[in-house]
Amino acid sequence: MDKVKTLFDALQEGFADIAGVAHCSAFPKRRDDIRLPAVLIDLVEIEPGRDPGTGELALTTHWEARILFSDQEPQWHGWALVQQAMSWLYNHHWSEINIGRANIKQATPDHFSPELQGHSIWLLEWTHAVRVGDNLWNGEDAIPSIINVGWGDGSYSDFGAADEPSI
Repeated sequence: MDKVKTLFDALQEGFADIAGVAHCSAFPKRRDDIRLPAVLIDLVEIEPGRDPGTGELALTTHWEARILFSDQEPQWHGWALVQQAMSWLYNHHWSEINIGRANIKQATPDHFSPELQGHSIWLLEWTHAVRVGDNLWNGEDAIPSIINVGWGDGSYSDFGAADEPSI
């Protein structure tokens, strides 16, 4: 299972369900017409994450979403969409497939897209922790039911001592 693709699909579906969003997709690679308000999602970086000690590959995925709306709309409409997107991210995780809660970095106006002039754009940035692969602790007999504490018959002679120490 491609966890990053699964996460992208969940993000796209979740953002599309926000009231008022007319279009949600990956950032278009060509000049397509899209309905506004729109949310455009992009995976911008994948880096190694913190090793969980389970045999799985830990990744930190970095995401961006651009929330576009018309300049004709009041600014607070855009602010409301940004807040709803942030709230949705904060409240969703997929622990059953090892995708953690979003770590939201920031939401800020994005003035650096000259091809989108005439529109208001907000940039939302966050990360998601993702673990890929099989957990070696899952399955039958993965967690021992008997633990041996000590060696030998319990005497200190197993450690090379002639006599047990007096206490």
